[in-house]
Amino acid sequence: MLRSCLLAWALLLVTTHAFADKTYPPQKVIYHINYSDPSRLAATFTNIRNHIQTVGEGNIDLSAVIHGKAIEYFISAKQDKTKQVTLDTLRLNGTRFIICGNTLDAYRITREQLYDVNAEDMVQAGLPEIVFLQQQGFVYVRP
Repeated sequence: MLRSCLLAWALLLVTTHAFADKTYPPQKVIYHINYSDPSRLAATFTNIRNHIQTVGEGNIDLSAVIHGKAIEYFISAKQDKTKQVTLDTLRLNGTRFIICGNTLDAYRITREQLYDVNAEDMVQAGLPEIVFLQQQGFVYVRP
């Protein structure tokens, strides 16, 4: 029994140490977000934060294309301080949010009705932007 516990402890130490020494080459990543489920969005934003922390801020070019129902998060963030902190923190860590103009047209809103979206954050259509970024070497992620 003692031997099994010691072996398990040794494996845990070796595994933990292996993770600490892992380094990644520079990455270019595009996250595809078009859903409004709060738990799924929270998990996606956690994935983004963990991705940046693991690879390193200076070692990653990460964008998230926001279209469809996901735009509702940016609408409600205008009045929701918790959502503002989430978006601000991700931006400060290097996340670029790309907003679909067709979605704004479908919702009959302007970018000014969204939380902290500038003209340079806008594209005409989200899906062609995803393809364009893939053609530029970005890896597609769909959490």
